[in-house]
Amino acid sequence: MKEQDAPGPERQEAPMDPSLWRGLSQPRLSRRQVLASAGTGAGAMGLAAFLAACGVKGNAAPSGSSPAGGVGTEAWWAKQQLHHTVNFANWPYYLDVLNGKHPSLQHFEQTSGIQVNYTEPINDNVSFYAKIRPSLAAQQYTGFDIIVMTNNTPNALGYLLQNHWLIPLDQSMMKNFYKNAGPLVKNPAWDRGNKYTMAWQSGYTTVAYNSSVIKNAGNSVDILFDKKYAGKIGMMSDVYELGSIGMLALGIDPATSTESDWAKAAKKLQQQKSDGIVRAYYDQSYIGHFKNGDTVVTQAWSGDIFQANLNSKYADLKMMVPGQGMMFWTDNMCIPLYAQNPKDAMTVMDYYYDPQAQAVVEYYNDYVCPVPAAKEVLLNPTGWAQQALKDLKPEIGLPTSVTANAPTVFPTEEYLKQARNYRTYKNAEEVKAWNDLFLPITQGA
Repeated sequence: MKEQDAPGPERQEAPMDPSLWRGLSQPRLSRRQVLASAGTGAGAMGLAAFLAACGVKGNAAPSGSSPAGGVGTEAWWAKQQLHHTVNFANWPYYLDVLNGKHPSLQHFEQTSGIQVNYTEPINDNVSFYAKIRPSLAAQQYTGFDIIVMTNNTPNALGYLLQNHWLIPLDQSMMKNFYKNAGPLVKNPAWDRGNKYTMAWQSGYTTVAYNSSVIKNAGNSVDILFDKKYAGKIGMMSDVYELGSIGMLALGIDPATSTESDWAKAAKKLQQQKSDGIVRAYYDQSYIGHFKNGDTVVTQAWSGDIFQANLNSKYADLKMMVPGQGMMFWTDNMCIPLYAQNPKDAMTVMDYYYDPQAQAVVEYYNDYVCPVPAAKEVLLNPTGWAQQALKDLKPEIGLPTSVTANAPTVFPTEEYLKQARNYRTYKNAEEVKAWNDLFLPITQGA
């Protein structure tokens, strides 16, 4: 994982979109490294076998099905009691922190009386799934009441759902969520009705270009296939990202795509390679090649481009909002089956849909915020959040208004309209079919 740079004098001299220095893709690089390695060699081919060995069946779970024994039903939830403790597992550097404490969690504990044991054991989805799977298979507590899993990886969240290893949420305890959740995370394609998940944070994968070389880039992913820039175009070795942008180029929605669609995208991407358009298929190292001029157009994670713009030397590197859309990923809070403190977990999850709590989180994170109303809190802080934001300011080094006005944190209508969801695999066979099509493209290049 690439470490975040600490705010320095240069950053404080010219306040900008906070994503420029913290980055939407940070600290997601820990996850991206795993996905990149899965796209280069045996990793991707072994993934389907790994998931199959983990007990993933060949058929998807019946629609609307739930864990056995009535777990997650209204009657089951009515019997649950608060235990005033909860174990919350998240990714590193993903929650506001000051002097080793989490201001938003401190406020929650003081007002709810629930002690949160917050840990950061998730460095990628697949290995974390492997870690908790034995307990779930043995019908035992994983040690966690809340976990945060991503919707765009091959596809640990999907397998948790398929194996009925998540507890359906208590919809009656989601008052903040239904009042404040934004359109990108309410009723998402990967979990209709938010039956099992509530978004934690989100981000974009898109196209970037060097404006000093390309004066009129337009707003289409077609630029990645333009022979004019042959040998100067970077594509991602992450086969999930590669296949998704191939479908966008064909006007296909990846979320609803079929195997025949994947084949069409693979054909287009293979032709792009055969025509000598692609310089290389990169992991997270793509940003270095983009900076030094090896490439002039590239697939990109939005935060990397914003972060590069901090240095005036890289001010010409621009992010595009393509007309075909940008891939939109989301890390989701969910409750694993056999959780010991599910009602406490629901209380925490819904708390983070309070605009004040989200404002504090976003001031630190600068990811895509799931609560649009947090913007007003950042512009005009009140209540406990006012003090928390004031305390965090020396650490962040930017006014709260900068976060509030960043379209990469609070998306504009253009960003909202262009967000595209990833395909959610139904089974291990689909994972293999995808890899069989897209992995060979990245090899021998």
